[in-house]
Amino acid sequence: GNILRFEKDFPTAKIIRLEQNYRSTGHILGAAGGVIAHNQGRLGKTLWSAGEHGDKVRVQGLWDGEAEARFIAEDIESLQHRKMKLRQMAVLVRAGFQMREFEERFIQLGIPYRVFGGPRFYERAEIRDALAYFRVVVQPSDDLAFERIVNVPKRGIGETTIKSIHAEARRIGQPMTETSCSMVKSGAIKAKTGASLDKLLSDFMRWRTLLATTRHTELAAQILDESGYLSMWQADKSPEAQGRVENLKELIAGMEEFDSLPAFLEHVALVMETQGAGTANDDYVSLMTLHGAKGLEFDCVYLPGWEEGLFPSQKTMDENGIKGLEEERRLAYVGLTRAKQRATISFAANRRINRRDRLHRFD
Repeated sequence: GNILRFEKDFPTAKIIRLEQNYRSTGHILGAAGGVIAHNQGRLGKTLWSAGEHGDKVRVQGLWDGEAEARFIAEDIESLQHRKMKLRQMAVLVRAGFQMREFEERFIQLGIPYRVFGGPRFYERAEIRDALAYFRVVVQPSDDLAFERIVNVPKRGIGETTIKSIHAEARRIGQPMTETSCSMVKSGAIKAKTGASLDKLLSDFMRWRTLLATTRHTELAAQILDESGYLSMWQADKSPEAQGRVENLKELIAGMEEFDSLPAFLEHVALVMETQGAGTANDDYVSLMTLHGAKGLEFDCVYLPGWEEGLFPSQKTMDENGIKGLEEERRLAYVGLTRAKQRATISFAANRRINRRDRLHRFD
């Protein structure tokens, strides 16, 4: 607001527009300028470069998010074979949940990468919690998973109770789920806490019986819904809560390509093992959100997910109207001008996150 009123408040001031750009090629600047020119809330300037026009900005449509990740990963491999360093490449996403498919594709192809601005997808707290629920359903003897979520969301099962169950389980050589059942039935756990624990154990047994008859994506959504875990984040008012719900959506969507919940959990275990091995290589693709990319620059930038509802963000536009749309354009401008030589925009016609048939509990 101060900037837009400047000429009115100081009519005798001389306005000098800093329009020469020393980073990006002419075609990239032209594309960025074409996007931001639609914004009304700006003084206006036309960036130009004394260098070459360079390659035109590519816009690539793909069938779905998986095809998009495959296209970008293969293009990165192609540039790598042409001796371009990975550290000069970046994938800039609008929302954190988009990173999963890129991470899995990079791991599959052996492309070193690093996530900036947050943990990798399967290392995020909400994903670890959800996976813990699924592991207890598939493998009741997984004590670590049971301990992680027995009181998440809060069920009044405190540390003292959990420690007593753990100690008894070790003493008799049983999994904590079995020991919990025995202790509840014997009255070893006080009534209110015992009732909460008994309800959770009954839910796990019921979900377990559905493994053979219910589609795994539907069962996973049902578990997160009926456990109260999803509603915990939906009711959360923190700035991160909406992103966590989107990540849980993406987790469920990512199960579609697997035949069962156990098969998906085996895949995740392999991915985590691969990630844990790490790499001493300092040449890696940067993976981050557009917000996190401000001030940075790369020779080659990939901008996936440029489709209505995802980018520009429907939530931002619903909440802020035209101002929200203009902010999305500014973000697009930032993304394009991070590229020095090559910029590739992509979009998916059938992004699974938007499907409602099997993800209705998240709407």
